[in-house]
Amino acid sequence: MGNRAGRSAESTPEVIQLRLAHANEMFELPQTDLFSEYRNFLTGVDFCLSEMRGRWSFRPVRLEIYLPPEEIDDGIAERIRRTLGRYCDHRIRYNRRESSSQRFGGISALRIGVPICVAGLLLTLLSSRLLPSGSVSDTLADQFGWVLVWIGLWFPLDQLIFYPLSYVRETRVLRVLSEAEVVVAAQQPAVMA
Repeated sequence: MGNRAGRSAESTPEVIQLRLAHANEMFELPQTDLFSEYRNFLTGVDFCLSEMRGRWSFRPVRLEIYLPPEEIDDGIAERIRRTLGRYCDHRIRYNRRESSSQRFGGISALRIGVPICVAGLLLTLLSSRLLPSGSVSDTLADQFGWVLVWIGLWFPLDQLIFYPLSYVRETRVLRVLSEAEVVVAAQQPAVMA
């Protein structure tokens, strides 16, 4: 019984609400007064990605998009859903290429990093053989050698392993967003108190 409750909570869609002036603001920022209090500073998709990337679970998503009544027609929700799917597919392909590019950059960086690393290891080895053990010069040469080893390997390994992770996470989010349920409703006029 507890298992069913867990599955039920996982299948409950995450609701993201967007208030837009036009449907195309889902994908592009309008040219408007930057100082307007009604100005969105992110596209609707960017806002959704930001909401979703900050969470651990990748539950199904329900987008509730509120538009002015004059912007709503019969097929608007379906057009937004199809365009959102195409947008996500394009961005997934972009992320795949960027992730590969980061890995290629990491391998390329090894051409510089490996010689620096080898120089650091040689310095450490030579300091222990040529300099008196326990002397200040031995300690400095040893420490400097290990710093060179770290510098030589840190950036290439960082670029090979960690940089692509942000693209992988965004791709997971984009896959969920591409299957989102899209609901369009009319914005309620603001009530002045």
